[in-house]
Parts: sequence; C-alpha cells; structure tokens
Amino acid sequence: MIKIDGMEESLKILREIGEVYDEEILKEANNIGLDFRDDVRANTPVDTGELRRSTNFDGTKKTGTSFNIEVYNNTEYVGHLEYGHRQEVGRYVPAIGKRLKKSFVKGHYMFRNAENNIQTELDERLYQAIRRADDRLND
Repeated sequence: MIKIDGMEESLKILREIGEVYDEEILKEANNIGLDFRDDVRANTPVDTGELRRSTNFDGTKKTGTSFNIEVYNNTEYVGHLEYGHRQEVGRYVPAIGKRLKKSFVKGHYMFRNAENNIQTELDERLYQAIRRADDRLND
C-alpha cells in the first residue's frame, strides 16, 4: 500500500469544487425553469385561466451528471391546445353557441415556442453560472 501525504485534503478540495459548480448550475437551471414556465403561461390562450395556472415547475433535479428541468401541465386538454386538434365540421357546440366550421384547429405551441426561446440563451446563461462558480472559487 502506498500512502501519499495530502491526498485526503486534495480529494476534499476537489469535492468542494464540484459542489460549488453544481450549486451555481442548479441555481441557474431553476431560474431557467421559472422563465420557461412564465413564457408558457404568457403565451397560453385564456378562457377561464385554468390552463395557465396549471402550468408548473417544481424545481431542477440533478441525476448523475444531468440537471433535469421539468415544466409540465396535467390539464386534460393541454395537448389539444399545444398541437392542435381535429373537429367535426357542422357539429353544434352549446358551450360556444355555434357550429364548428374548420376540420382542424391549429395548435398554439406554447411549450415548443418557450423551449425555442430558452434554447437561444441557454449556453450563455450556463456559461455565466460557471463564471460565478469560478469567481466563488477564486475569492
């Protein structure tokens, strides 16, 4: 067995460095998740407001080397609004007091558009998080 003096201290420092980077990336990932959620909400059409209120973000989770940001909406009809839907032309809908005229209603793509918006700034935001970690370590 070979014993190297100072190895335990070096390993402790390396673990602390990783923790600082993880903290800063996790903070920024949470901010990204909130911005994503807010973008989806802002671009969700409103009738009763239920769909907008049902778009949620519960925080970022780190699994292994991945940071998972999950923004979701469990409302039954969110998929129809996101991607569009077919409908029966001529059917009378009492809720709106009209007959349907179009065979397909286009989607609003709130989630897709929010993802595209975040994607354009993602690299820069993560780079800034890494710089903040560097600054913390170099103080």
